[in-house]
Amino acid sequence: MPAMIYRSEPPIPTDIIIYKMGDKFVYMRPADDYEQALDYAQKEFPDELRGVTRDRIELYTIGKVDGQRQLVRISADAWTPTAARLMRGEIVFISIKPLPSTTKDGEVAPPQYLEIPPLHFTSSTPPSPKRTPSPLPTARRSRSWFGRR
Repeated sequence: MPAMIYRSEPPIPTDIIIYKMGDKFVYMRPADDYEQALDYAQKEFPDELRGVTRDRIELYTIGKVDGQRQLVRISADAWTPTAARLMRGEIVFISIKPLPSTTKDGEVAPPQYLEIPPLHFTSSTPPSPKRTPSPLPTARRSRSWFGRR
């Protein structure tokens, strides 16, 4: 088993990280706070974020969850401590939250269920379910919990 390395000193603040959106990467200095991080994202990805409100821009980093590496969203409140622990050259992924669907009245529509495709019948009436014939009365046998009687 490899030796574990433990750090007794606080981590050294990183001087450069990478912002990634789509297939584009940009080296950047870590932002001091979440709002500044959004400013950097809008400045460096103007075409991709044009017309996107700030509340729809989401920032992610790779974290370990249940022993698996996966994307974890960085909340506004967690930006400062998260940015302080980013390694040099670590990637901050930028994503756009989809717009909620709305109704004709402008209200947010309820979540949609999986649509079931319509059934197509060859006649005007749906087919009746198949039934198996009942056993003949002479074929009945007495049963008990412990086998045949």
